Amino acid sequence: MKNKKVYLRKDGRYYMKYQKEMKDDGSIKYGFIYGRTEIEVLKKYEIIQNKRTMIDKSLFSGDIYNWLKSVKISCKKSSYSNYEYTVYAHLIPKFGKYKRKQINKNMINEFTENMLNNGFSPKTVKDILMILQQILKYNNININITMPKISKKEIQILTKEHQKILEQKLKNYINEDYFGIFLCLYTGLRIGELCALKWENIDLNNNVIRVEKTLIRVKNYDKNMKQKTVVILDEPKSVSSIRNIPIPVFIIPILKRLQKENEYFFLTGTTKFIEPRSYTNHYKSIMNSINLNQYNFHALRHTFATRCIEIGCDPKTLSEILGHSDVKITLDRYVHPSFDNKIKMMNNLSPMCYL
Repeated sequence: MKNKKVYLRKDGRYYMKYQKEMKDDGSIKYGFIYGRTEIEVLKKYEIIQNKRTMIDKSLFSGDIYNWLKSVKISCKKSSYSNYEYTVYAHLIPKFGKYKRKQINKNMINEFTENMLNNGFSPKTVKDILMILQQILKYNNININITMPKISKKEIQILTKEHQKILEQKLKNYINEDYFGIFLCLYTGLRIGELCALKWENIDLNNNVIRVEKTLIRVKNYDKNMKQKTVVILDEPKSVSSIRNIPIPVFIIPILKRLQKENEYFFLTGTTKFIEPRSYTNHYKSIMNSINLNQYNFHALRHTFATRCIEIGCDPKTLSEILGHSDVKITLDRYVHPSFDNKIKMMNNLSPMCYL
């Protein structure tokens, strides 16, 4: 690592050249690693070196590798990409050199504490530990990992005033590019689901949107391609995420005006999709133009869920529209009654006898 030089490009990114492989003619094929900081480049290089390290079946690195192979055939590409990164970036460097019987709770607690002290968020640390817990269970190692406490994040919801400002802005541009934001605001679609939406998924005879795909960026496993990551059409987040969403009646006339061929993507009106990262940037530019840049894209989904509860939608119905596997997720994460509603509810109470 110390002998490796990281250089600064004119565009502000850092890069490093390394020996990737030896060609048949004896010449060296080089690879390049890019990053926003020098540390990021060195970290990526370390991960590459960890992957090159021989997996010793007598050590815990072999157990980790066997688990990784076992999940590859049963999980989504996006999930496997996350597992692989976690294994090579965090778990093998820390635990791979030990024998299975040497892994203990104190070692894991020290690993947890070091990550938290080095600036990892409790959520990130918990995600890493959850994967380690799966590996331990797969290899019949009975250690109950203590997870870090995660503070409940404040959920972003557009106020009714801000929602009105946004809708006024969108009303001036009746096209798919702008209307996609409006559609999320009144259907609760995730951004990956919106970007994957095709006209064949919009049934204007029965007024239903069929959600069955999502767009997601994952690691590229095709060695013949230069790109490190690729955007793929994948199954949604979970089985319950595959769902039918009734379309509100006031949206139908606009969708009929915009309607294209079945094979066309909704947002582009062509057979080419726009990836979530690009559409997020488009959303940010719109929000900046009306001074509402404090709201991220997922705030549209939160706002939709909250408005549904405000008009009396029961949590079970809302849970199915949002594509959650458990109504508790809906209640805990997306249902956030306003203070006005709390006042209204309290004022609806009446005593058995007046004082």
